[in-house]
Amino acid sequence: MTYFLKFTIGKIKFATSIEEIKEITRPKEILQAKDLPPNFAGFFELRGEKIVLFDLPSFLGINSDESFEVIVSEIQKRPIGFKVNKVLGIVACSEIFPLPEIVRAKGYLKGIIKQNNELLQVISLSKLISGSRLNSLKKFINQS
Repeated sequence: MTYFLKFTIGKIKFATSIEEIKEITRPKEILQAKDLPPNFAGFFELRGEKIVLFDLPSFLGINSDESFEVIVSEIQKRPIGFKVNKVLGIVACSEIFPLPEIVRAKGYLKGIIKQNNELLQVISLSKLISGSRLNSLKKFINQS
């Protein structure tokens, strides 16, 4: 059995492995910065540490409302926040169904899980922030 964090972006439901989750938070303030890489919305402070915020709704091209929560993950020893609309809880699943090849090519979408007659797209946060996105982020962090 594998456990996932279930969340929404707009009206679409997603899941990510709980192994990728450090914590969930609601930042009081998002700090803006110049020259942020694409799809990064700024920074927030969590217990004195600045954490960069990746805007998942913007990246996925999904319209979403103003309210949001942040899933904090650690990618290559760097905490990164992922903006989502609402965290719905933990779900257990024994099988991940494969995606069509054209969708799998994106790399960060891992498959589909069925949960109570719902289909949840499984996102890998570490695959999402990899390659050129990770390099842009590292460059930005080193400059600031």
